[in-house]
Amino acid sequence: MISIIGAGPTGNYLAYLLAKKNYEVQVFEEHKEIGSPVQCTGIITHELQDFVPVDKSFLINKINRAKIYSPNGNSILVKFKKSDFVIDRIKFDQYLAELAKSHGAKYHLGSKYESNDDKQIIVNGVRIKTDKIIGADGPFSKVAKNNGLWCDRKFVTGHQFTVKTKCEKDLVEFWLGIGMFGWLVPVDENTARIGVVAHKNPTTHLNKLISKRCPNAKIISQETGLIPIFNPKQILQRGNVSIVGDAATQVKATSFGGIIHGLKAAKLLSENYTKYPELCKKQVNRDLYVSLLIRRALDKFSAKDYNDLIVLCSNPKVKKILETKSRDYPTKFAFGIILAQPRLLKFLFKLI
Repeated sequence: MISIIGAGPTGNYLAYLLAKKNYEVQVFEEHKEIGSPVQCTGIITHELQDFVPVDKSFLINKINRAKIYSPNGNSILVKFKKSDFVIDRIKFDQYLAELAKSHGAKYHLGSKYESNDDKQIIVNGVRIKTDKIIGADGPFSKVAKNNGLWCDRKFVTGHQFTVKTKCEKDLVEFWLGIGMFGWLVPVDENTARIGVVAHKNPTTHLNKLISKRCPNAKIISQETGLIPIFNPKQILQRGNVSIVGDAATQVKATSFGGIIHGLKAAKLLSENYTKYPELCKKQVNRDLYVSLLIRRALDKFSAKDYNDLIVLCSNPKVKKILETKSRDYPTKFAFGIILAQPRLLKFLFKLI
């Protein structure tokens, strides 16, 4: 018996992969509805197709272009070779859960994991026998806390509104220098998700972005959540307990998206439980670490640095790399960008 704690995208995808291999799988989710509450912008790169088909049940929109603004108002326009996807996170999570169920995974909603010892978990006060325990229970993973896998965690805050505003349906906007960065992700021509990530005072930064981009926008809903920063020293496994996804800080620090790397880690875990930490180190952590280094440099940027960055990235060779390479895997393009625009090397001193 394999018990997965958490029915988010990573936990559900792992349940699907394991159930498909004929393992006996049970998933425990403390909320009564899969996918709720939502704490996600819902934009994913085309890499999603490497893991699951992009189904119309959860697909809301496709993004073909990105406009990146510097603090002085200059911008660059990047045209993606392959579209990003805007998804409905509740329906996406539920889609993955249905895949898992179709192969025999058993789901227990409203079931709160409390602790574990040896080969038992305690859920809602009841002891349940299990062989393996996998924590896919988010950034504040109780599985990690209970099993010496918490390590040294740091967080940033994401704050987002869904608003009524005019926007171009296939264009995502990024704003540098507002918080860590801000975004506007279109749902359709009249609705968008606008938000920021910040170390502190996210509401102040989001209000600034709204005043700049859409001061008269009508707010429909809002989401706020803490996002883990990738920890290169994170321990992923101890005995019969493993953690994966946000619970394992497998989030890229450039954009603070974690779905793709969570799915990839889940795939590795399903393929070889014993070698899971080693496989992640080789196939997941390298990109996450490069993203972390980029974020550490960006966190030291001044407004002028961001203004200069946009100018340097206007180089046609750099733009071509940004248009054709996936931002999920910076190890595949970081060196190429430096070769295309050597003047970007001036920002390396920010890592010191």
